[in-house]
Amino acid sequence: MKAKILKLEMVKILFMKTIFRLSVLGFFSLFTTVNAAVPLPVFPNTTFKITNYGASTSASDNSTAIQNAINACNAAGGGTVIIPSGTFLSAPLTMESNVNLQLNAGAVLTALPYGNGNGSPTGSYPNNGTANTYSNFIYGKNVTNIAVTGTGTIEGQGSAWWAAFKASPTVLTKRPCLIRFDACSTVAVTGISLQNSPGVHLTFGQRSINSTAANLTINAPSTSPNTDGIDTWSPNINIFHCTIACGDDNIAMDSESQNVTIKHCTFGTGHGCSVGSFTTNVTNILVDSCTFNGTTSGMRLKTERGRGGNENHITYSNITMTGVTNPIFISSYYPSFPATPTADTAQAIISTTPAWQNIILKNAVITGSPNAGTIWGLPEQSIVNVTFDNVQISATKGMKVNNASGVKFNCSSISVTSGNAITSTYNAGISGIDFTTGKSTSCIPIIITGLGPDNLSNGLLVYPNPFRESVRISSIGDFRYIIYGLDGRELESGQGSDQALVGSFLRPGIYVVKIQGTSGSSTSKICKSE
Repeated sequence: MKAKILKLEMVKILFMKTIFRLSVLGFFSLFTTVNAAVPLPVFPNTTFKITNYGASTSASDNSTAIQNAINACNAAGGGTVIIPSGTFLSAPLTMESNVNLQLNAGAVLTALPYGNGNGSPTGSYPNNGTANTYSNFIYGKNVTNIAVTGTGTIEGQGSAWWAAFKASPTVLTKRPCLIRFDACSTVAVTGISLQNSPGVHLTFGQRSINSTAANLTINAPSTSPNTDGIDTWSPNINIFHCTIACGDDNIAMDSESQNVTIKHCTFGTGHGCSVGSFTTNVTNILVDSCTFNGTTSGMRLKTERGRGGNENHITYSNITMTGVTNPIFISSYYPSFPATPTADTAQAIISTTPAWQNIILKNAVITGSPNAGTIWGLPEQSIVNVTFDNVQISATKGMKVNNASGVKFNCSSISVTSGNAITSTYNAGISGIDFTTGKSTSCIPIIITGLGPDNLSNGLLVYPNPFRESVRISSIGDFRYIIYGLDGRELESGQGSDQALVGSFLRPGIYVVKIQGTSGSSTSKICKSE
């Protein structure tokens, strides 16, 4: 019993030392939880098939039949409106509370074509009573407990809209979203494919709360204007397992986007997983375990004077980028920079002055980029506290850092084929990297505490942290490992060698991993499993 108490006390001491060290180093808190549970809608088992309300694959417009099914479902207390296999043309639809619009396998819900604009000729997409202003294709406002689900497809027939916009961009500014919800609560859009939207594909709009997008496939040509994949303007959002290729931001988190978690997504063509350009009160963002292939940008944080204020606690972790033009882009100028950092003069700071702070990129591998990245704040308000932890960048040209303080590189490098790794440092505070070679000058394995007379910390890493499925141990030589819970219980132990994977069955939580070398020396590290 005494030995068990001592072991528990040792774990507690390590735990407190770790938290202190984290605060001293200024790294992201081990205990940050980016998003609380987001509830999903729940529906009665009642079903309403649109063909029972007059919908037909031969009809030129099924909107009346589909809307009648939605209204009947709502009046009955809720349920599922079923769109069966087949292609159904429709004008805009309005969602009601407690309705799940389900597209079965093989179902294609197709928006009416653009036509000549303004709802002409008959059978084209109607305006909403105002010239060149159009209702969103599937829209909900002030409704709750709603979903669009299934494995079918929503087709926007966007090409004519894009051509009209390119011909007259100042006229056709109100192109519809395929799906948009404003001031709604408990919303889910899952499983379906969205393609060729006239404008944005999916928007969780202002004053909404508790929204989920999962297992979506979103596609539009890279040349299609303003066809964002998913836009957010509200708090408490989960976006999981989505594949997005489009003509603008793959995801854009705009003002009041708070407690947003994006995980396990794949981004193809598009402008990246972005914050902005409207960024007021965008806080508590996590983008984790995502892959970027050939996007224009990757980690894209962009705004300008008058659009920002209180951009805080934004983390991208466990990221892979390949062939991304601008892998790291953090800017208080949009859409373009001044010619030089000194070409712009400081202005008065107001509530909507961009105030980027506490931004982290960790556990990232970036290859094949022409530019390593850009961090560029305002002369009156610098970007503050940007941390690169275990980030390896390979690019043609180096990184620009202007009007930014507290830019820290830990165990991170920038490898370039032309010029210096850091090419501009106007009014910048940067540490942990050689500006010329891009090699790390500071490599502190985070949350590591040495024990015993022969500290192993110089030859051992436990990563990534937090880990998702298993933790990898990199060590010089063979070792024995022991994993403890914070209550002092031994949960797993065994032998290992370099690059061993351990802890694959651990549930989400906080653990202490202790490694003992062949000489008897040992070290411990606190890890978080997600």
